[in-house]
Amino acid sequence: MLLSLVLSAVTVSGAATLAARADAGDTACTTITSSLGDAQVAISPLNASYIESRHDYWNARQSKYHPSCVVYPKSSQDVSVAIRAIRASGSRFAIKAGGHSPNNFFSSVDRGVLIDFKSMTAKAYDSSTTLATYEPGSNWGQLYSFYQQYGRTVMGGRLSGVGTGLALGGYLAPQYGMACDSFKELEVVLPNGTITTASATSNSDLFFGLRGGGGNAFGIVTRYTVQSQPIGKFYAGTLVYVLDHSEAVLEAVRDFISYNTDPKASVMATYETLTTPDVLLNLDEVIVVFLVYDGADPGTAFRNFTQIPRLLDTSKPNTTYTEVADMPIPYTAELSRADNVFRIGAHQIEGEGGRQRPRELYERYAAWADTHKGLYVYVAINFYPVARSMTDASRARGGNAMQMPDGPWFWVNYILATPPGLLPDVYDKIQASFRAMVEATPSAPELPLFLNEAAVDQRPLATFPTYRRLQQIKRQYDPDGFFAYKTGGWTFD
Repeated sequence: MLLSLVLSAVTVSGAATLAARADAGDTACTTITSSLGDAQVAISPLNASYIESRHDYWNARQSKYHPSCVVYPKSSQDVSVAIRAIRASGSRFAIKAGGHSPNNFFSSVDRGVLIDFKSMTAKAYDSSTTLATYEPGSNWGQLYSFYQQYGRTVMGGRLSGVGTGLALGGYLAPQYGMACDSFKELEVVLPNGTITTASATSNSDLFFGLRGGGGNAFGIVTRYTVQSQPIGKFYAGTLVYVLDHSEAVLEAVRDFISYNTDPKASVMATYETLTTPDVLLNLDEVIVVFLVYDGADPGTAFRNFTQIPRLLDTSKPNTTYTEVADMPIPYTAELSRADNVFRIGAHQIEGEGGRQRPRELYERYAAWADTHKGLYVYVAINFYPVARSMTDASRARGGNAMQMPDGPWFWVNYILATPPGLLPDVYDKIQASFRAMVEATPSAPELPLFLNEAAVDQRPLATFPTYRRLQQIKRQYDPDGFFAYKTGGWTFD
């Protein structure tokens, strides 16, 4: 009887919490609609825009949530109106600029307000300063295409479909550093609804935090002004390997990380494994290497990769940067929109075990993939070299919140895609096992984890040497913890 009463109390308490959350969300939506109008707020679950915003996520699990409404701001003033209404009602909320974060509630919300930036796509270029300005609603492919007409580009993601929240730097990173290193001025809506700007000379502490420290932690960026870079034609393409070339490609990856000194050369290698049984010639696994060189002739920069027998080679000169971002055979994850999750590692290539580290990581990954056949759609391990030229370029531009140590070293990203509808206990078990596989090779304690490809439990901000400073900035701009408690994102606990 006592157990029944306890369970009943818990159920009633949970239902009351959901009801209160729904009431707060409804109140915020009503207030926002009265200010912005019906055209900018979708409340009905049958509304076509609502359906698109709710379902268009890279991690399909985020689509199970039901926002009280979806708001489509057209300006920073509209965002401010929405934040003030959300704050007054006590509603939860989320910001969606592309929906690529796999982490729960980072860009999704249940019974709260979803702010979707898809209507904020303005972009401009100033030839006198070579500065580029854009709003957060475009993806990288749209931005690359726009700035290409001026013979320029902006630092961003490697794949065109990714939203602007990512701060990696794409295939030009070895020359120019991270995307956040190119920031010159940011328009920001603060947690109290105030609209301000952050730069090296105005709100410089806020500017520092936003350069690689995560957007939702400090405010909502509604306009980016960045240093553009000159762009010409590239030598670029995709190499696809199958059969028994895993070892040779791993050696080529290791050597490229260790020895490449050409900042114009960029490589990303991915091993993808399907859940299909390995019944013949390792056809359940494909190895894809993306090669990009900022110029017509890469010389010998990619020789270790091109001398390995391969199934497909699309590399060629005279490739535009837009074509680079749309290279064939993108990640299976980009196509699947399954229940996708990320985990990240950071590893030295020199020192004890360093030279063998790529092989060690792959072998552990491959053993896990083989053991768990049937419980995933596919899994992948991706190697991202961090060259000395990249860390030097970042530092020359003022550095960022990661304060990256000198290269060479590398990030390794793991992707797990599970089929929809797994029973909760099965899903939890495979996630725990996947996490254990990644943690079996601990990241180097002196290296920062890449924010945008980390699982929430990895607490990447705590790996930054600037963590204490970021905590202080957080307290300054969100003193009552409104963003910390009412939206998802990286925290400073």
